[in-house]
Amino acid sequence: MAKKKKKCQPIKRKKSGGHKKLWRLFLSLLFIGGIYITPYLCSDEDYYQNAEGAAGAELKTKLHKTIREHVNLNFDQNTTARYWWNNYFTKTDKDENGYFIDMYSAEKRKEYQGGSVQAREHCMPRSWWATKDEYAKCDANGDLHNLFPSDYAANSAKSNLPLGEVGIAKFNNKVSKVGQNTYPLGYQGHVFEPADEYKGDFARVYFYMVTCYEDYADSWRPFALQTMLRKEAYPAFQPWALAMLMKWHENDPVSDKERKRNEAVYKIQKNRNPFVDHPELIEVIWGAENKRPFKTAHVVAKQIEGLPDVIDFYDKRLGRVLKDIVPLLTD
Repeated sequence: MAKKKKKCQPIKRKKSGGHKKLWRLFLSLLFIGGIYITPYLCSDEDYYQNAEGAAGAELKTKLHKTIREHVNLNFDQNTTARYWWNNYFTKTDKDENGYFIDMYSAEKRKEYQGGSVQAREHCMPRSWWATKDEYAKCDANGDLHNLFPSDYAANSAKSNLPLGEVGIAKFNNKVSKVGQNTYPLGYQGHVFEPADEYKGDFARVYFYMVTCYEDYADSWRPFALQTMLRKEAYPAFQPWALAMLMKWHENDPVSDKERKRNEAVYKIQKNRNPFVDHPELIEVIWGAENKRPFKTAHVVAKQIEGLPDVIDFYDKRLGRVLKDIVPLLTD
């Protein structure tokens, strides 16, 4: 009988030639019931084409097939934290003033200063899918969508803890907190809680990880299964964890920072985080809309309640109405 391959098997991947730009702007002039409207319609050209028309578990699996193939970045062998800060994070996590964006602390640094000061942190802990001697065999180990620059002290406090909402904190640097979980019906141990402005970022990374590495589902380590994850590809999360992550995603919408980072990671790693490109996917996969077929066009016309003669254009990717598009009313 053939020996079953372990999920974390070294994978040799070819660098892709890259896709075309993921969306384009269409301008058109519509005449609807005496209202002239010039909308901007955006659509992904081909990257998410495979997922068109799917919903729920099927959609998650189709996205998995779309984003799973990517450049395998080396995290452990012949690389250091300095290498990652100088070669990757400098392209993905610097603000307009040249400071590294640290989602774990308020420290502002323009350069890597050393391993006792700064770290490269796995958002979802790598010990959740492998033991220490197996890390290098897993391509998730060096997935840049899951790796961020961090303050060393905050990184150490976070350790391999699950996400949660902290009551009394044993670590609190005013950005990150560690302490007993208070989220209702959740894991009762210690958890890591990011600042409100980053909660959605963390949630969308977790949604990305359980989708990209759906093939890891039957290999999640015990602590992951005791805290946030389930040993099934769908829904992948324990009920309390899913509810919390969806709340974080809704309360902290996708930011320009995330969009820019997604583009930068794509240039390096050749895959994307679909939950940054299409925030509505979370509802279509895990939420109340999990029977509605996914469409890549993300700008939709919505009639304003109580104002039958006015239409707004709602951008599902931005999560807001496009205020710069103003309907022109005619007599």
